Parts: sequence; structure tokens; C-alpha cells
Amino acid sequence: MVYKIVLILALLFPLKSVCQQTDDEEMRVLIKNLHYGEDNEEKAHNLLKAVKYYLSKENTTLSDIDSAALLNLKAMHISKELDLKNSIAQSILFDGEITITKGDTVKGNELKNKALNFTKKHNLNKEAGNIYASLGYFAANTGDPNKIKHFINAASSYKQAGDFHNETEMYCELSILFNSMDKPATSIKYALQSIEIKKKLKDNNLYQEYTILGMDYRVQGNYEEALSYALKAEKTMDNMEINGLWVSLLYDLLGTIYSELNFYDKSVEYYKKAIAVSKESNDTEGVTAITINTARSLYYRGKITEALEILDSGFKFYHSNDCDVEYSSLYILIYCRLKQYYKAKPYYEQLLKCSTTVGNRDHIEQEKMYYAIIRYLTKTGQAKKTYVYIDKLRELATINNDLFNLSQLERTHFESDSATGNYLGAIQHLKNYKTLNDSLFNINNSKQFADLQLKYETEKKDKNIKLLTQKSQLQQTKLQKELIIRYIFIASLVTSFIILGLVYSRYCIKRKSNAVLEAKQEEINRQNKKLRNLVEEKEWLLKEIHHRVKNNLQIVISLLNTQSAYLENKDALLAIQNSQHRMHAMSLIHQKLYQTDNLSSINISWYIQELASYLKDSFDDENKIRFELNTQSVELDVAQAVPLGLILNEAISNAIKYAFPQQKGIISITFKEIQENTFLLQITDNGIGLPEGFEPTELDSLGMNLMTGLAEQLDGTFNITTNNGVTITITFIKRVADI
Repeated sequence: MVYKIVLILALLFPLKSVCQQTDDEEMRVLIKNLHYGEDNEEKAHNLLKAVKYYLSKENTTLSDIDSAALLNLKAMHISKELDLKNSIAQSILFDGEITITKGDTVKGNELKNKALNFTKKHNLNKEAGNIYASLGYFAANTGDPNKIKHFINAASSYKQAGDFHNETEMYCELSILFNSMDKPATSIKYALQSIEIKKKLKDNNLYQEYTILGMDYRVQGNYEEALSYALKAEKTMDNMEINGLWVSLLYDLLGTIYSELNFYDKSVEYYKKAIAVSKESNDTEGVTAITINTARSLYYRGKITEALEILDSGFKFYHSNDCDVEYSSLYILIYCRLKQYYKAKPYYEQLLKCSTTVGNRDHIEQEKMYYAIIRYLTKTGQAKKTYVYIDKLRELATINNDLFNLSQLERTHFESDSATGNYLGAIQHLKNYKTLNDSLFNINNSKQFADLQLKYETEKKDKNIKLLTQKSQLQQTKLQKELIIRYIFIASLVTSFIILGLVYSRYCIKRKSNAVLEAKQEEINRQNKKLRNLVEEKEWLLKEIHHRVKNNLQIVISLLNTQSAYLENKDALLAIQNSQHRMHAMSLIHQKLYQTDNLSSINISWYIQELASYLKDSFDDENKIRFELNTQSVELDVAQAVPLGLILNEAISNAIKYAFPQQKGIISITFKEIQENTFLLQITDNGIGLPEGFEPTELDSLGMNLMTGLAEQLDGTFNITTNNGVTITITFIKRVADI
């Protein structure tokens, strides 16, 4: 079961090792800011960082995948535009991972191979390492040769790129893979390579490698190395304050090592720690596996009833319809020890069925299954049937070089020979068992295990002593500070009384001063109230003036309109009409001023829109003309707004009347700030344009003279050009209102 947990970790570990997790809040800010700023190398890098974040989230949703795809598309566009080859390779890789996540594995791997070819073409070793690692992580089968090859290639590419940190991650992945494939020698090789590089980098994060080495050496029967590395892993985890699955795995490993060395009390202690950690991590399979190991350790201690209770509780906690080899084999051992063979029989029959699919199980499960079957057959008088399973056990122990199981096998063979009456064979196997057991546990006899445990516990105690010493020093420092604070408090109290006396004396003086100040303040408040009333009266008067000016202008417009009814001369009618429009242009300004709280300036964008609408309604009966307005919201004082409005009136009126004699047309009005406090007004039409040879300075026209004069009044420049229509341009500097 230990190896199953390692395999689960190997499958969960991948994308988290190369794709470093980023703080969620920091990443949200980064993604929000990606919508702004220029496209540059840093932006491309941040986009890819955001893509990596979405792909490596624990619970990735379809929305996350879509977001990753959009960000990756933008990153690819910027990378190609700036020729960022490393970013292009990374972007193609992410495209492949996104495609696989969406369900198209074939196309996704094609994209990854495309990215790989790109990195080889441009000698991008680090990016090639990322691609090989991704190919390895996404390979479905743990024992897939391609998966192993990809991780080896990734490590080689990282080494060429000088990225030694990721090189060690690949060696660690390979070590986990070969451990899960029951190849401890190869697993040890890669774990030691990872440790060697990390020590050169002064990276003390070695708990994973130490744990895997402990598991590998335990399988090989090298308990001295197994316990040494397991204790190193525990020490490293304590220093780094690691929690979760790896801690549970390590405690389970230590429990197993101590159990096989017959230190059952120590074994149960670690198993209970492992169960507690697994429950905190909601690791159902881990809890189940460690519960079984705890029950097995109690069984070997002779606490059969307690072992049965723990096994029953674990079986209720987790149960599968598949072959429960772990549970069935241990139930057989316990019921045979209790001589309740009728209860052991159903589990024996289940194991016989499970043995038909033995190829799907690791050697640890096979060994437990065969030992349980042999124990049942021996105890129920069927010892002759045990030799088939003994041969299978010998084959497994030889293949895996498992000294512990070889010694247990000799003991089992001895029991079978004794039960069948083969006493000579039984004596020989008993001798073999003693020899192997002495060889296996000579470390125990020489007290090396005790020394290892003592060394670890001594280091732990030294660490605790240092912590206690530090706490004592902190406590003494705290007491000294409290004493100083006490003296300071007394001194402060005396000083406070002196200060209070001075303050009271000062208070009496200040009270007299405040009475004088309050009288003055009341006078100031009365004056301020008068001033506010004057300001309000002034504002009211200004509004009333603007209102009356607007009304007077409207009266003049009405009088002119009445006068025009008695005129038949077209020029006179045109002159009156032009005068009406000019007065309306001024009237709009005064109307806006008295309708708002701002009495000194007017919003030109609003004014242009209102004036254009009025002139269109006045002249364009057939809806031939369309206005296009591009104006900024700018406040101008009245002194500049009036001449600007009259210029607009003349320019728009001329365009409506003369620019489009037959066809429909467009009049465009632009008002914008071209420099600080410098503004541009431009009226353009796409009409018939000015006559050939037209000179504005030579034309004796009221409208033209009026626009020229008004431009000078604005302290601006006036320009008129013709090209597929007429364009009138006025530039001027904004003045500050005097009010």
C-alpha cells in the first residue's frame, strides 16, 4: 500500500513542480493589469505567467481553460511581433496543454512536438526541458517507456540550460516512477543524483528524496540505510514544517521499518501519527493503508483482539468491491491465530479468486496474498498445497532481492515441511532462516538501530533545548523590559502631576483668551454671512442679466421675423435671416449660463451640438445634410464662447446654403485640445468647394469678414482651404474667466 500512495503522489506532483504556484491575490492583480500598457517583452512574460496560473489551478474549470486560451493567444501575438523565441515556444506548449485538457490528446501532442522542434531549431534548452517535462506528466501510464524517456530528456535539457533546480525535479520524478515500478536500484540512482545537485545548490528541500531512498532501501532489505534516510526525512520535514501526504507517507514508512525490525511499539506510534495526518488531509486511501499496517503491527505484537478491532473499523471506513488483498490476507492471519478457521475461509476463497489476476498487482500485495493462503492451508491440514505458493514467493523475493521476505520464506518453508513430515528439509530451512535472519538483523545486534534513533532523538532534544534557552532569554528580556516600564511609569506619573499643574494654570489663561476670541469669531461669522448673502445676490443678478439678455435677443429675433414679413427683397430677407441666426447663437450662450450654477463659462461640446441642431432645422428641410461631431467637453468663458459661436454660425450656415446645391452631404465639426490650453475648431464639408482662384482676403463678404475679425478677437488664427469641399480651421488659446 505504501507504493500505491507514492504512485498517487507521482501523478499529483507533476504540474506543481515545474509550474510554480503564484499567490492568488497577486495573480488577480496581474491579470487585471494585463489589459493596460504597451505590448512589450514584460507583458508577454506576464501573459504566459497568467496562462500557467490558470492551467495549474487545483480545480481547473472550463472558464479557466477559456481564459488561459485567450491570454495565450495574446501572448503568442506579442511574442511573434517582437520575435521572442523562448516565449513563442512556451506559448505553443501551453496551446498543446490547453488542447489536451479540452479532450483532444492527439492534436495536443502534435502541438507539443511542434514546440519541441522549434526549441531544437533555435537552441532553447530550458524551453525544451519544459516541453519534455510536460510530455512526461501528461503520459497516462506510469510504466510507459516514453514517460521515462521524456523525463530523462527533460533533465538533460535543463542541465544544458543551467537550470539545475528543474534538473533535480526531473531526477526526483524519475526516482518516484521507478519506485512505483518496483525498481529500487534505479530509483536510488536518480534520488542520489537529485540530492547531490541540491546540496551543491545549498537547497535543503530534500525530504522527498530521503523518503524515496528510505522506501527503496527497505525493499532491498538494507534497513540501516532505510532507517537512516527515513529519519533524515523526518528531521528535514520538522525543520521545514511540511504537512500533508508526504508526512503521512513518511510516518507509514517508519512504522513499516520498525514493524519489520520487531520494534512494534515504535511502529504503532508512527502508524498512529500517519493516520492522524491522513485524516487531516482527507486522504481516504492513506487512512485505509495505514490502518491495515497498524493492525498488522499489533498482530505481530500478539495483540490480536486490538488488531481485529482496528481492522474492522478500517474496513467500515473504506471498502471496495474489487479484491481487497490487504484486508483479506490480514483477516486470514488473525482468524487463524484465533483458531476461527470458519471465519477465515471466506477470505481464503476470495484470495484464490484474486490470485487469478495476480499480474495486475505489485509484488508486496502478491507476497501478502501468498503468505495468507499458505497460513490458512497449513493450519487447516492442507500443507501439501502450500509448495506452489512457496515457489511463487521465492521467485518474487529473488527478483526484488528482498532479504526480509527471503528469511520469512525460509521460516514458512520450515513450517510446511514440518506439517508434511519432511523433517530433514524442515531442519535445513530452519538453518537458512536463522542465517538470513542473523544477517538481516546483525545491525540490531550491534545496536546500530538504537544509535540511529538515539542520534535523531538527541538532535531533536538539542533543538528543543535551544528553543527552551531562547524562550528563557526572551522571558528574562521581557522581565527586564517590564521593570524598565515600571520605573518609566512612576517617572511619568510624577511628570504628569507637574504637567497637570502647568496645564491648569495655562487653562485659566486660555479661558480668558478664548472669551475674547469667541467675541471676535462671532463678528467674523456675521461678516461672512453678509459676504455670502452678497455673493448669492451677485449670482442671482448675473443669472437675471443673462436671462434678460437672452429674452431681449429673442425679442429682437421676433421683431426681425415680423419685419421680414413686410420685405420682398431677397437680399434684405437673407440679411435679416442671417442676423436672426447670429442672435440665436448668442442667445444660446446666455440661456445656458442662467440655467446652470456656472455663471462664467459654457460647455462648448453641448453648445456645438445645440447650434448645429438649430441650424439644421432652420435650413435643411429635405434632410440632405448629416452632421458628424467630434468634440471634447471643454468649458470656455463667455468672452471666447460668443465669438466662437458666431464663427460656427457663419461657417455652418454657409456650408448648408452653398456647399450642396444638388446632392446630399456631410458637415464635420471637430473641437479638441491639440496642445496644453491650445484648441482647434474645424468645420469641414464634402460639398462643391470654393470657386477656382478664390482668395479670402479679397472677398468683400460680411460673413467672411465677420469670421476673420472674430478669430482675431479670440487671439487665434483663421484659415480656409478647399479640397473636395471646404475646411475652415481656427486655432486659439483658452483664456481664464475673470469672474
